[in-house]
Amino acid sequence: MLKRIFFVIFTAAVLACHAAPKTQPMVEGVTNVKPDEQQQLVIKEVVNLIESYNYKKIQINDSISSIILDKYIKSLDQGKNYFLASDIKEFEKYRYTLDDDFKNGDLSGPFFIYNVYAKRLNEYFTYSLAQIKTKFDFNQNDSYVYDREKQPWATSSTALNDTWKKRVKYELINLNLAGTAEAKNVETLTKRYQNLQSQTSKTNNQDVFQILMDAFTESIDPHTNYFNPTNAAAFNEDMSRSFEGIGARLQLENEVVKISEIIAGGPAFKGKQLSAGDRIIAVAQGDGEFVDVIGWRLDNTVSKIKGPKGTKVRLKVIPSGKEMSSKPVIIELVRDKIVLEETSAKKKLKPLIVMVKNIKSGLLLYQRSMQILKRLTQVIKITKVPHATLEN
Repeated sequence: MLKRIFFVIFTAAVLACHAAPKTQPMVEGVTNVKPDEQQQLVIKEVVNLIESYNYKKIQINDSISSIILDKYIKSLDQGKNYFLASDIKEFEKYRYTLDDDFKNGDLSGPFFIYNVYAKRLNEYFTYSLAQIKTKFDFNQNDSYVYDREKQPWATSSTALNDTWKKRVKYELINLNLAGTAEAKNVETLTKRYQNLQSQTSKTNNQDVFQILMDAFTESIDPHTNYFNPTNAAAFNEDMSRSFEGIGARLQLENEVVKISEIIAGGPAFKGKQLSAGDRIIAVAQGDGEFVDVIGWRLDNTVSKIKGPKGTKVRLKVIPSGKEMSSKPVIIELVRDKIVLEETSAKKKLKPLIVMVKNIKSGLLLYQRSMQILKRLTQVIKITKVPHATLEN
């Protein structure tokens, strides 16, 4: 009986050491994304796995927490286009607490940060849609920094609004240089920002959890990853070494889809029209109309490009090394089944007789080397005798 009471008290004490997840702060103006119970359990288990089984024997502490926060914020807003300096200052309260929060299954902080991000996205997309209708003077001498990663965070909404106004003008100039009519360019850019808003509204807690887990695992080891169901399916495709598409791996960079790798043996490889670093700005099915994909979620763009074997897809591409204002190149490809044999390990068997010859050659070389070494030793002994005599 005493043992049972002791066990109950001990269990209660252990549970008391693990605080319950905190209440997640709500962000006004957006539908707040929240973690589910399964994700709360997963984050605790991942911490346990890393601390217990990772080959580096890493402890999830304040130092790791700080790295995770920086990586997470950067993954959300790499180009510093959305967060304000005041937002970043507010997020500092999580810098040294994420390690303890994760051990308790508490994801309230990272999900709050994402919801602030979603609010800023919606604010600037709404602002940009209004700016598109503005009659711009394209003869002015303006400057716009496209990649703001090394710039400081904007100190006010007014400052960031000015950046977004210049961005709209910059994107209209790019569309104008492509040779299409001004009215069509306004329509294209309007659809682009409407798509951005639409994609943001479709983000779910699995998407947010994946971003967070990528930041977490990359902070520990660049070769360690967590897969949500969608990414797990993609991983299984890689493991099965086959899928149907054009044979290119894609990544998202500053809201533009970029080709990171051409897979050997696929239509893109055989056609020799695409290269790593090329950016895809629009996709068309067969002979249909192009759909602008700038700002789309990567998985949605991939689903547009993939398709059954034998079907045709057309891409509008800005070649690697060219400015985004360059005229896009239209590339047509026929999808095929991609078998990743070219990326598999290779082996080669040599006939036994060749191996024997090589061994014999090695032995002869070794024997010859020993003879030379012996001769050199004798010469050294002979030349050292007079010197030894002189020293005496």
